[in-house]
Amino acid sequence: MTRPQLTEEPDVVRKANPAIAIRPMAGKLTIVSRRIYNLLLYHAQQQGIACEEYSLPLSYVVGQTSSSENNASIKARLREMASTTIEWNSNPTGQPEDQEWNIASLLAAKITPARRGKPITLTWSYAPGVRRQLVEPKQYTRLLLQISTQLSLYSAAVLLGIGFQYLTSPGQLTMRGPVDWGAAVLKGQPLKKPVDYRFFKRDTLMPGLREVNESQSEFELEMLEHRVGRKVLDLQFRIHRKKPASGSMNRSHSMLDGMAPEAVPEPVNLELFEVLIGMGLRDVDADALLDSEDHDRIQKAVQYTKARQGKVDSPAAYLRTAIKHGYADADAQRDEEKPDAAVDSGQISEVSTAARLVADQMAQEALRREYERSLIARARQEYAALPEAAQADLRSQFGKMLSTARDLQSWERIGITSPPLSARFFGWIAHQGDRWDINEEQLRRWAEQKTT
Repeated sequence: MTRPQLTEEPDVVRKANPAIAIRPMAGKLTIVSRRIYNLLLYHAQQQGIACEEYSLPLSYVVGQTSSSENNASIKARLREMASTTIEWNSNPTGQPEDQEWNIASLLAAKITPARRGKPITLTWSYAPGVRRQLVEPKQYTRLLLQISTQLSLYSAAVLLGIGFQYLTSPGQLTMRGPVDWGAAVLKGQPLKKPVDYRFFKRDTLMPGLREVNESQSEFELEMLEHRVGRKVLDLQFRIHRKKPASGSMNRSHSMLDGMAPEAVPEPVNLELFEVLIGMGLRDVDADALLDSEDHDRIQKAVQYTKARQGKVDSPAAYLRTAIKHGYADADAQRDEEKPDAAVDSGQISEVSTAARLVADQMAQEALRREYERSLIARARQEYAALPEAAQADLRSQFGKMLSTARDLQSWERIGITSPPLSARFFGWIAHQGDRWDINEEQLRRWAEQKTT
């Protein structure tokens, strides 16, 4: 008996609307785990609601997600999903009195070893309370299975789903939600404390918006900030449908994500991704690096950096510098070239040593700047924790140090809401005491703490 095909089109997952903007209550999601989740959900829909468990050859999942055979990386992403707890509201009848509340992990999974001619198999299942809503959703958004492979940011993947969800709604306007709720959804993890909206907007929200608006040709997201006074309390998004290009009126469903079917990017190299994470890069930075640089060039830079471990304080900063300036490429070129006999080998060694010394100094300076930024960020946190009287005293002390009439007028009128004066103010706080007297030992300890 042939299984029914529950999705009308190939490679299109019907994602239940509540599963698009997931707010984890525990655990953390990454862009890679979200890709794997969509892949497994698609195949669960193909296998049908009659199944309580779903299975695929593990090699297939690795091949669809990664350009390298790395089962351990898939296990790490499965752990992320299994440890991520979400809340889910559902209503089987549509009546208010039948509203149901569920709490569950994203999925449960196991890997069975090869036996009796069968390959290594990944088997997964969903919590009984949400399985039907996931596999046979009544209200859903159609997404191409490959839709997230072109994105490097988790926030962009979430915003892309939200955009398609509300693209066909009459008002093309999303629900209005608190900033903290939006931060948890777009970061893929619960918040330990109220979010600082300025940093959330700068580091998560705006990069995600830019990427989602540039990655597809269907719509553009506009952010709406709802304020009380100067403080942003709620966020909302308006979806503007982009004008179709000429000749695109008859395009098929395969253009759901604004890409032609043959333009689907290659899967991410999970093995190299894990190496970059192990060297101290954040998930977002590692994914962006893999998306923007040649993988062979990254691999050479990784080997170049590992050969110098113990000599540099921040492998992550050194790796970025090595990639940017092509130190590994220069080393390889020097190895391939045979110097003329007339050239002194001591001169070649001296040039090579000087180049490495410059690279080490640049990496050290990049680490120092990163550490200084962390001191200023800590100064902001310490200031926010002070009583109002102590804050006012610091603002008064800083105001007395301003020398120009323009700065004094701006400080009296808008205070720390002035971006340039705010940067100077918190830099001044960070300079108090001796913590700005940075030495190499402090940098080394700080770099080690970052990677642990």
